[in-house]
Amino acid sequence: MLVRETIGEAVVDTAANFKEATQAASTGTYQLIILDLNIPGTDYLLTIEKLLGLQPNTPILVFSGQKEELYGVHCIRAGAAGFVSKESKATELQEAIRVVLNGQKYLSPVVRAQLLSAMTQQGASDPAELLSAKELVVMEMLLEGKWTKDIAGQLNLKSTTISTFKTRIFKKLGVNNLLDLAKRVKMYHLSK
Repeated sequence: MLVRETIGEAVVDTAANFKEATQAASTGTYQLIILDLNIPGTDYLLTIEKLLGLQPNTPILVFSGQKEELYGVHCIRAGAAGFVSKESKATELQEAIRVVLNGQKYLSPVVRAQLLSAMTQQGASDPAELLSAKELVVMEMLLEGKWTKDIAGQLNLKSTTISTFKTRIFKKLGVNNLLDLAKRVKMYHLSK
């Protein structure tokens, strides 16, 4: 396993879903959490906040199949110590593990470029930068065809709150309906 090659005498726990991950994080102490945003039961970016609540001193390295261009910066802003795409080379994951274990943030070239661009430009050139982490999660779920009520249940929020997020998303991205939203997302390659 790549983690053992990188760290050596590492003890590795795995979780098949987010419930198992939270149980492990509640009872154990970890030096590093490597998180896939796509494991069953996650709330995407909100998962980072939940794990940090259980393991506040443990860095979280996101290793995910989600689009790095869309999720990388949002994961860092949500508290992750780094983001590595599953499409990256194994050496990049190894480097990220070393950097994070040394107490630093790992910023891939893509994430670093986005952060620098955001710092040097007035306003957002990428519509995804306009959305909060929760709005991004709601947008993804809407695009998956989920109903407002289902999203509310999955995120433990009220339906009216999800409707408010939906309204904000539409306004920020300048769309009036889900079809236009899907077209806008496709145009900017924002979706998974």
